[in-house]
Formats: sequence, structure tokens, C-alpha cells
Amino acid sequence: MYRFTRHTGSALTAVALITGMASACSDSPPTSKAAQPQKAASATAAPTAQPPSQPGREQLNEEARDLLNMTDRLESDEEGVVSSGSLAVPGQNLDKTIKPGTALRVEVACAGEGTVTFTVASGNAKTAKRVDCTQPMTNGFDFTTAGPDLAIQADSHEEESVGTAYMVSHIS
Repeated sequence: MYRFTRHTGSALTAVALITGMASACSDSPPTSKAAQPQKAASATAAPTAQPPSQPGREQLNEEARDLLNMTDRLESDEEGVVSSGSLAVPGQNLDKTIKPGTALRVEVACAGEGTVTFTVASGNAKTAKRVDCTQPMTNGFDFTTAGPDLAIQADSHEEESVGTAYMVSHIS
């Protein structure tokens, strides 16, 4: 019996060691045994408000892009568009292909619950626009670059419940 226990104990130790090493080498965050009972308890508890999942945030981004009518405009005016897309909140897009003194039209929109502050900066020129995401409308302004790059940022205190879109075009 002693030999059986000893060999089984050695085998279990080796398995635990290999599993631990595999977990340490993976990209996934470590899980603690203390968190597991909490998960089981939360499965039986009443549902609570959760932040939107990534697909929920993508849906909000899609709604914001629809406000700007981005798909149709990108197809019809590829040459005039400098930059467009959705921004993570907080997030930034940096375009280093712009020339100083370029006259641009910046249009921004957001969807969801809350407000987003969009900031456009180039060199020492900077403009910020606060947008109410509960209002289904676009906000636009003219901007002239002052440096060889263009940064577009989005920031919000309600980052989990908003989606964003922006489009930057040359003024013809």
C-alpha cells in the first residue's frame, strides 16, 4: 500500500507541476481558487447590471457610424476622406501622413448613454467637442492642421456605455 501511495503521489505532483507551468506560460490571467466559489454564488444570485459586452459596444459603434452615414460616404468620396472609424474609449487614432496647413472637416458622433469628448490635435492646434450620445445627431467642425500629424481622441466617464465614430475629410 505504501508503494502505491508513493507512486500515485509522485504522479499527481508531476501533473500539478506541469499544469502549473502551462498556466504560467499562457497569456490568460491567473485564476485563484478564492474566485471560484464567488462565480458559483453569482450564478444563483439575481442578475445585476453588467457593462455591455464587446458585441454590445460594437453595436453602439455601428449606430454611431450609421449617424455619420460612413459606408455610403466612404464609397462615394474615397479621395476626400483622410481618416475615419470608431475609437475605443478612452482611445486615440494618430495619422502621420497629414501636411501642416491642411484644411479639414471633422465630423463626430456617438451612441449610447452618456457623453464623449472628442479632441482633435495637430502641432499646437487643438479643438475639443463634447457630444451627448443620447441625441441622434452628428457634430462637425472645421480644423486646420498645424503639424505633420493629426490625433483624434475620445474620452468619456461612461466608457462602457458609449460607441463612437468619426470622419475627417479634406475641405474642397
